[in-house]
Amino acid sequence: MAYDEETETIRDVFVVERPAGTSLSDSSSPGGISALLRDAANVLAGHAVLYPADAELDEIRAEAREEGRQEGVANGVVIGVAATLAAAALGAVAVKASPQIKNKLNGLRSKLNRKPEGTAETSPLQAVPDPPATKDEVPSRGGRHLHVA
Repeated sequence: MAYDEETETIRDVFVVERPAGTSLSDSSSPGGISALLRDAANVLAGHAVLYPADAELDEIRAEAREEGRQEGVANGVVIGVAATLAAAALGAVAVKASPQIKNKLNGLRSKLNRKPEGTAETSPLQAVPDPPATKDEVPSRGGRHLHVA
Protein backbone atom coordinates (compact mmCIF):
# COMPACT_ATOMS: atom_id res chain seq x y z
CA MET A 1 0.00 0.00 0.00
CA ALA A 2 1.36 3.42 -0.95
CA TYR A 3 0.00 6.80 0.06
CA ASP A 4 0.30 9.69 -2.38
CA GLU A 5 0.26 12.94 -0.37
CA GLU A 6 -0.12 15.12 -3.45
CA THR A 7 -3.41 13.54 -4.57
CA GLU A 8 -4.34 12.19 -1.13
CA THR A 9 -4.96 8.72 -2.50
CA ILE A 10 -3.91 5.24 -1.50
CA ARG A 11 -2.65 2.75 -4.07
CA ASP A 12 -2.90 -0.99 -3.47
CA VAL A 13 -1.77 -3.87 -5.65
CA PHE A 14 -4.26 -6.70 -6.19
CA VAL A 15 -4.51 -9.94 -8.07
CA VAL A 16 -7.72 -10.02 -10.13
CA GLU A 17 -9.73 -13.20 -10.46
CA ARG A 18 -12.38 -13.28 -13.21
CA PRO A 19 -14.12 -15.90 -15.35
CA ALA A 20 -12.68 -16.74 -18.75
CA GLY A 21 -14.27 -14.80 -21.61
CA THR A 22 -14.69 -11.61 -19.56
CA SER A 23 -12.66 -8.42 -19.33
CA LEU A 24 -12.44 -5.58 -16.85
CA SER A 25 -14.36 -2.40 -17.66
CA ASP A 26 -12.56 0.81 -18.48
CA SER A 27 -12.54 3.27 -15.62
CA SER A 28 -13.60 6.90 -15.80
CA SER A 29 -10.04 7.72 -14.69
CA PRO A 30 -7.71 7.88 -17.71
CA GLY A 31 -5.66 4.68 -18.04
CA GLY A 32 -7.50 2.93 -15.23
CA ILE A 33 -9.84 -0.06 -15.13
CA SER A 34 -12.67 -0.93 -12.77
CA ALA A 35 -13.67 -4.19 -11.11
CA LEU A 36 -16.79 -4.46 -13.30
CA LEU A 37 -16.72 -7.40 -15.72
CA ARG A 38 -17.89 -7.22 -19.33
CA ASP A 39 -18.46 -10.07 -21.78
CA ALA A 40 -17.41 -10.18 -25.46
CA ALA A 41 -20.46 -8.07 -26.46
CA ASN A 42 -19.45 -5.45 -23.83
CA VAL A 43 -22.50 -6.31 -21.68
CA LEU A 44 -22.09 -6.04 -17.91
CA ALA A 45 -21.37 -9.56 -16.59
CA GLY A 46 -20.61 -9.03 -12.88
CA HIS A 47 -17.78 -8.01 -10.59
CA ALA A 48 -14.20 -9.25 -10.45
CA VAL A 49 -12.79 -10.59 -7.20
CA LEU A 50 -9.66 -8.75 -5.98
CA TYR A 51 -7.07 -10.39 -3.73
CA PRO A 52 -4.14 -8.63 -2.06
CA ALA A 53 -1.05 -9.26 -4.16
CA ASP A 54 1.52 -9.37 -1.37
CA ALA A 55 2.03 -13.15 -1.46
CA GLU A 56 2.10 -13.25 -5.28
CA LEU A 57 4.55 -10.33 -5.44
CA ASP A 58 6.81 -12.01 -2.90
CA GLU A 59 6.74 -15.18 -5.01
CA ILE A 60 7.47 -13.23 -8.21
CA ARG A 61 10.36 -11.41 -6.51
CA ALA A 62 11.80 -14.69 -5.22
CA GLU A 63 11.59 -16.25 -8.69
CA ALA A 64 13.25 -13.19 -10.22
CA ARG A 65 16.06 -13.33 -7.65
CA GLU A 66 16.57 -17.05 -8.30
CA GLU A 67 16.59 -16.52 -12.07
CA GLY A 68 19.05 -13.67 -11.59
CA ARG A 69 21.30 -15.90 -9.50
CA GLN A 70 21.12 -18.69 -12.04
CA GLU A 71 21.81 -16.23 -14.86
CA GLY A 72 24.71 -14.76 -12.89
CA VAL A 73 26.16 -18.22 -12.26
CA ALA A 74 25.76 -19.12 -15.95
CA ASN A 75 27.45 -15.87 -16.99
CA GLY A 76 30.24 -16.51 -14.49
CA VAL A 77 30.78 -20.02 -15.84
CA VAL A 78 30.90 -18.75 -19.43
CA ILE A 79 33.37 -16.00 -18.50
CA GLY A 80 35.47 -18.46 -16.49
CA VAL A 81 35.63 -20.98 -19.34
CA ALA A 82 36.50 -18.23 -21.84
CA ALA A 83 39.25 -16.88 -19.57
CA THR A 84 40.66 -20.38 -19.04
CA LEU A 85 40.74 -21.08 -22.76
CA ALA A 86 42.36 -17.72 -23.49
CA ALA A 87 45.01 -18.33 -20.81
CA ALA A 88 45.71 -21.81 -22.16
CA ALA A 89 46.04 -20.49 -25.72
CA LEU A 90 48.34 -17.69 -24.57
CA GLY A 91 50.43 -20.18 -22.61
CA ALA A 92 50.73 -22.47 -25.64
CA VAL A 93 51.82 -19.57 -27.83
CA ALA A 94 54.38 -18.50 -25.22
CA VAL A 95 55.80 -22.03 -24.97
CA LYS A 96 56.09 -22.34 -28.76
CA ALA A 97 57.53 -18.85 -29.29
CA SER A 98 59.93 -18.67 -26.33
CA PRO A 99 62.88 -20.54 -27.97
CA GLN A 100 62.70 -18.30 -31.04
CA ILE A 101 62.45 -15.16 -28.94
CA LYS A 102 65.36 -16.33 -26.79
CA ASN A 103 67.52 -16.96 -29.91
CA LYS A 104 66.74 -13.51 -31.29
CA LEU A 105 67.57 -11.84 -27.97
CA ASN A 106 70.83 -13.81 -27.68
CA GLY A 107 71.75 -12.79 -31.25
CA LEU A 108 71.03 -9.15 -30.44
CA ARG A 109 73.07 -9.39 -27.24
CA SER A 110 76.04 -10.87 -29.10
CA LYS A 111 75.86 -8.11 -31.72
CA LEU A 112 75.86 -5.47 -29.01
CA ASN A 113 78.79 -7.07 -27.18
CA ARG A 114 81.01 -7.30 -30.29
CA LYS A 115 83.98 -4.91 -30.42
CA PRO A 116 85.00 -3.27 -33.69
CA GLU A 117 88.21 -4.70 -35.12
CA GLY A 118 91.49 -2.94 -34.24
CA THR A 119 90.36 -1.41 -30.96
CA ALA A 120 91.75 -2.31 -27.61
CA GLU A 121 89.37 -2.94 -24.80
CA THR A 122 91.16 -0.60 -22.39
CA SER A 123 92.45 2.10 -24.77
CA PRO A 124 91.51 5.64 -23.75
CA LEU A 125 89.81 7.98 -26.14
CA GLN A 126 92.22 10.07 -28.17
CA ALA A 127 91.70 13.62 -29.39
CA VAL A 128 91.61 13.99 -33.13
CA PRO A 129 93.40 17.09 -34.42
CA ASP A 130 91.48 19.60 -36.54
CA PRO A 131 92.25 19.41 -40.23
CA PRO A 132 94.52 22.19 -41.53
CA ALA A 133 92.76 25.33 -42.73
CA THR A 134 92.56 26.05 -46.45
CA LYS A 135 93.26 29.39 -48.06
CA ASP A 136 89.64 30.51 -47.91
CA GLU A 137 89.05 29.50 -44.32
CA VAL A 138 89.99 31.66 -41.35
CA PRO A 139 91.90 29.71 -38.70
CA SER A 140 90.31 29.29 -35.28
CA ARG A 141 91.22 32.00 -32.72
CA GLY A 142 90.96 29.80 -29.65
CA GLY A 143 87.31 30.31 -28.94
CA ARG A 144 87.29 34.08 -29.60
CA HIS A 145 85.09 35.46 -32.30
CA LEU A 146 85.50 38.81 -33.97
CA HIS A 147 82.46 40.51 -35.35
CA VAL A 148 82.66 43.29 -37.82
CA ALA A 149 79.71 45.60 -38.12
